Amino acid sequence: MIRSFIIAAILAAGAFTTRAEAQAVPDQMPFDVPYGATITADRAASLVEAVAAEASRSPRNWKLAIAVVDPNGDLVYFYRMDQTQVASVDVAIGKARTSARFRRPTQAFAEALAGPGGGVVPTLDPTLVASPGGFPLIENGRLIGAIGCSGATSGQDAAACQVGAALVQ
Repeated sequence: MIRSFIIAAILAAGAFTTRAEAQAVPDQMPFDVPYGATITADRAASLVEAVAAEASRSPRNWKLAIAVVDPNGDLVYFYRMDQTQVASVDVAIGKARTSARFRRPTQAFAEALAGPGGGVVPTLDPTLVASPGGFPLIENGRLIGAIGCSGATSGQDAAACQVGAALVQ
């Protein structure tokens, strides 16, 4: 009897929370960035050059793979600095792809994964990379692509990659 009462109380609390959460849903859709013209390879190369310079400045010497993709997440430009770990090639492309396809920094997925209910994040897309270091490239309020970096710590990846993203915004 007591067990049934406890189960009923838990279920009632869950139903109440669900209704409260439904009422707290914002009217505006987050990350609703319209698509723009695709970044060119020449422009992507200049962003990559800036990121590589940031990663190389003393005393850093971070070795990064740097990827720039179009709004669909398809590769436009890629550069791997000398001695960058091989695994970072796919990770950098994945960060850029994730950022472009979801129109938000990959940091958002890293935070969601760490929070309550974060287990749903990997189910969103099998290619999603939930690690800092991917940024959308937004020009005049429109998504023109994304940039992703991998090879150092996730914080270092993000710090270097942000330099490239900031050149567009």
